[in-house]
Formats: sequence, structure tokens, C-alpha cells
Amino acid sequence: MVSFNFNLSPEQNIKFLQQKKPELSFNYDEVMHEAHLKAFTIAKVTKLDLLSDMQDSLIKAQKEGKSFEVWKKEIKPTLAKKGWLGKVEVRNEKTGEIKTINVNNTRLQRIYNTNMRTANAQGRAKAQYALEGEIYLRYIALQDGLTRPSHLRMHGITLRRDDPFWETNYPPNGWNCRCVVRAYSKEECERQGFEISKTPPLPIASKDWSYDKRGLNEDKSLDSILQTKLEKFKKNPDKSAFVESLKKIPNTALKKTWETSLNAMIDEVLVKGNQSYPAAYAQVGKISPKIQSFLEKTLGTKLEDLYLILPKNNLLHASPKRKAIYNQALRVEEFREIVNVLEEEKEVYWDKDSLIYFFEDKEDKTKMNKIVVTPNYKIKRFGKTNAIVTLSKIDKHSKDSKKYQEIK
Repeated sequence: MVSFNFNLSPEQNIKFLQQKKPELSFNYDEVMHEAHLKAFTIAKVTKLDLLSDMQDSLIKAQKEGKSFEVWKKEIKPTLAKKGWLGKVEVRNEKTGEIKTINVNNTRLQRIYNTNMRTANAQGRAKAQYALEGEIYLRYIALQDGLTRPSHLRMHGITLRRDDPFWETNYPPNGWNCRCVVRAYSKEECERQGFEISKTPPLPIASKDWSYDKRGLNEDKSLDSILQTKLEKFKKNPDKSAFVESLKKIPNTALKKTWETSLNAMIDEVLVKGNQSYPAAYAQVGKISPKIQSFLEKTLGTKLEDLYLILPKNNLLHASPKRKAIYNQALRVEEFREIVNVLEEEKEVYWDKDSLIYFFEDKEDKTKMNKIVVTPNYKIKRFGKTNAIVTLSKIDKHSKDSKKYQEIK
């Protein structure tokens, strides 16, 4: 077996926790899937300085190998001082919703376990994917009567390291999941008599854990920007200023994250036909200052948010399977261009109450592709944002004949 010395200071794991920026979250699914690798978030914690304190405490616990009992004893006075212990009323600043929660040992245990296990998993994955040669990963489940049956059935399953299965099923695969993955060379598999699975097993990750938890494709430039902003916040803990500074992160630093999120949704929803894909939205861009100025002048109100999102339901509505009968369907590879089209803003028009982004059909010069965005679009729990409401293919002459108001 390819071995790792877990008696050493877990530098990869500590780095994982350090690089995550505090992000306010009223509900866990407000920060979906891969975003959890970038955003240190605890559902219902709505004080940014408290999040920063908890992040620091978990980094210290990881570095010093502190047990949950030791960490809990040390963090409780801080939580009590800041009013986040016992029965606590929390308010969603976006909707005004107020809930009473109980910050007890059970909640703290989940926070500790979740962050430690995801940090350990990412540290292990990075080491395994850095190994040279033909490497295989073997799923290991604890057999103590407490493991989920679906996870237990995975015990001993061995797949190539590059098998797509690991993209969303590298453990942990659920709350309190204790499964791990071990790495073996081809020679070790043969010597141990391991059977290499030819057909990937069915996905087992639960809804909240069905994302790539390995952290192999980090955006270093984004990490650097976020770390700088976090350091400034620690010196001057002004929440409003910190939040405003995050809004100023350049699109180039976020683009890779947007493309990853978009392609993951396209692969699951359009290619695989997985309508139960858990991510409800993919962030796909940001409105430029010129278009922002036009919209606010035209609408007579400020935009509540500058980001652009693609709801999963609207992607389903525009799917090739549904729109092919009308000869209006974009090809899958054209859906993958959305982030670039929104960023380049080559042809942008205004039509009544929507922005329209046009881009060329590279295979049929008589057609144009159209992305329709409604600004200040109401999303439950998120407030107002800017959403792609439909995508379609139209005849080029119909686009040219219609009197749109040109913006860019």
C-alpha cells in the first residue's frame, strides 16, 4: 500500500482550512458543493467575526491534534461571549426570516467532524493524486455496525485513480461519514489480489455531499485575493467593508470557478439526464459597470446584486431534449460557452424587461444563439439577483429584423 505518515503535522489539511474564506450562510445549501472548498461556512452563523474565530480555532485544533472535547471546551467561552451558545435567535439578513436554534454539543460535534473530515480528505486526496505511475484507489468503509449499508457495500471497491466516480464520490459521502480511500500501485493491486472494477458503481454520495471534495483544481489567484482580504478584515473587523471588498474581486479570478460550476451542472443535467442534481443554481458571470449603469437608469432602481446565475430548472427548460422539436435547441458545447459569452458582452441588447446576449452558431450561419437574462430576478431565500430565464436558437434574420435596444 502507498503509505502516508499521519504522525506528521497535517500541513495539507491545515492549509485547506486556512485558505477558506469566511462566508455568511443562513442555510447550508446557500453555499453549494464545490463552493464549500472555498468558503468556510457554518449554517446559521451570521456574524463574520464569529466565523473567523471558529475558523482559527479549527485550524489550531487540526495543527495540534486536539480532540473534539478539547476544542469544544476552548471554543465555548468565545461562543458564549458573542451570543452563539444555547438557544439563539438568528435572522436571515436577506429575507428577514428569524429562527431559533440550539447551539449545543451535538451541533458543535457536527461542525468539528465536518471540517476535520473534509480537511483530512483533501489532504489525503492531494497526496494520492501527486503519486507517479498507474495508481488505483480502494474504498474503505468501517465495519462496526454503524456504517450506512450503501457505504458498506462499497468496501473493497477498487477503481483507477482517474475514474469519474471519484469526482463526486470521494469520501466523506454524507454527514458523519467515516469512509476513506487508500491508494495502491498496479503492482500492489496484483500482489494483493485486488479485483479492479470494470464498471463504476452507482453514486452513493448524499445530496449535500455530491460534489468534488478532493480540492485538486484550486484557483490560486482567487485564494491569494481572498487571503489578503481576510487578513485586512482580521485587523479591522468591519463586516460591511469586508463584504463590499469581496464584491470587488475581479471576474478573471472567479471565471474558473464559474466554468467549473456550469460544466458540472451541464454534465449532470443535460448529458446524464440527472434531474435530481442537488445544485439548484450555477453562478456564471457578473454584470459589467456599463450594463449596470444602463440597467439602473432604465429600471429606475439599484441592482441588488451584480452576479448572473443559471437556475437548474431553467437549464432543464432549455435542454436539447425539450427544445429539439422546435428546432431551437443549443448544442451541449454551446451551453458550455455561457460564461465566455456573458463576460465578452459582444452583442447585448435590451428588450422590454430583459437583457439579451447573442452569440454565433459556429455550425449554422443562418442561426444565432440567445441568452435571456432578467435583472432583479426574485430567488427564494436569496433575494433578488440576475437570472438566465431561457436559452434558445433563433433564425438570424429574425434577430436582425427585431428592434432591440443595443447596449454593447
